[in-house]
Amino acid sequence: MASSTVTDAGDVTGDELDEQPHLRTKREQLVDPRRWSAPWVVAFGAFAVLAVVYIVYAVRRFERLGFTGWDLGIFTQAVSAYGRFEAPIVPLEGTDVNLLGDHFQPWIALIGPIYRVFPSPITLLVVQALLFAVAAVPIVRLATKNLGVVIGVLIAIAYGLSWGIAHALAFDFHEIALAVPLLAFSVVALVEERWRAALLYALPLVFCKEDLGLTVAVLAAVVAWRCGKPAYRWAAGTAVWGLAWTAFAAKVVIPALGSGDYSYDTKFAESPTDGAKEFVLGFAAGDARASTAFMLLVITLFLALRSPVALIAIPTIAWRFWSTNHLYWSDDYHYDAILMPIMFVAMIDALMSLKRQGRSRRVITGFAAGSAVVALALAAGGPLHRLAERDFYDPATAAQSVDLVARQIPKGDSVAATNNIAPKLVSDYDVTLFPRLSRDRSVPDWIIVDTNTYNMFPTSPDGVRKALEQTEAGGQYREVDSHDGVVLLRHR
Repeated sequence: MASSTVTDAGDVTGDELDEQPHLRTKREQLVDPRRWSAPWVVAFGAFAVLAVVYIVYAVRRFERLGFTGWDLGIFTQAVSAYGRFEAPIVPLEGTDVNLLGDHFQPWIALIGPIYRVFPSPITLLVVQALLFAVAAVPIVRLATKNLGVVIGVLIAIAYGLSWGIAHALAFDFHEIALAVPLLAFSVVALVEERWRAALLYALPLVFCKEDLGLTVAVLAAVVAWRCGKPAYRWAAGTAVWGLAWTAFAAKVVIPALGSGDYSYDTKFAESPTDGAKEFVLGFAAGDARASTAFMLLVITLFLALRSPVALIAIPTIAWRFWSTNHLYWSDDYHYDAILMPIMFVAMIDALMSLKRQGRSRRVITGFAAGSAVVALALAAGGPLHRLAERDFYDPATAAQSVDLVARQIPKGDSVAATNNIAPKLVSDYDVTLFPRLSRDRSVPDWIIVDTNTYNMFPTSPDGVRKALEQTEAGGQYREVDSHDGVVLLRHR
């Protein structure tokens, strides 16, 4: 029988080495293919499964008129313009409106060449789905490599079905799509003590959205904290990079291309005192901010709080919760997608710490399983549950009506459409919004209105019907077709 002090692998059997990994030499552990293959197999398996799930969901939702002109139609118009090497003018936001005058997201220009080959809003949805799925690769690999295959699979389920990703998939396309994998690769590199890689992955975040420069600065601070003096210079440079781009985008680029000011400044309290008072009172009363904070923590069973990686989420949480815009507080929409990789990598970091402290594998597996169960429970009541319903794959009556009526519109004509119809038309027509926005000076050739839907931004269903009646009464347009509540008007 081999002694516990044996270090020569030739003195023990293969079975003994499998049962007692400490008997392997360091060199054998490094070259053992099983040590490196399993994490990548599980990681890319998770990517493949999630990519299919996300794409099927997004495409079916699009085919059922589940998306809107604000924002899928807007981003489609911008990407189409980039594909023609033009400025990202978005008629859905108004006449001559440049999307870079709203938010700073130049990275979406990279989708332009793809869109020229596949000119459809589905292209943007597929790109977003793939980016969300790619983020699972480093996260699942980290978990599998350090905690085992079972925990890697559980983490894949927890991240893949997480409510932040699901709600982003259900709410159009957004500029944060690229930020999700960038943050995943960055924070995983941070946990693996690959300091320069962590900082380099973070650098492009400033081109995803202007506020993410603050996230870059905090990430750099966490790198400096965990690495110490060797990383100070790199971390300081990265922090300056992030803060400088946030300031430049918000104070120079956006005002120059927009309305002359950074309009999102108005979504905060006039004074820090007022903001602090409203935040404390609202949070204590259990408003949407409290529920969102709870949701962010419960998906990791509060383990994320044991890791400094969770600090990287603070800038996004802070500006949202400090805002006076209630939509930012909600756990709906796309705002939480970039927080998902941060929270799950923080959880993995905490589990690795528990392992180093000698906690039993049963305890560690139990936490991972609990996180997966929470994700499954939330998914059952979230957007992705539609994938399990048969009617989700049936033809949608509203979509069929829109297709039938829109056939009468010649390609390339200008069309004003209600918010739910706009994405369906935006690739083939010059689309604006109906009812007309104040900064829209266009006179469209056609108007197409769905009088059935509840999604009637920028007004209510009653407001849409009233605007339709006023338009017809004005005499400039006449009704030429109607089918199951979808009405088509033509300019006289």
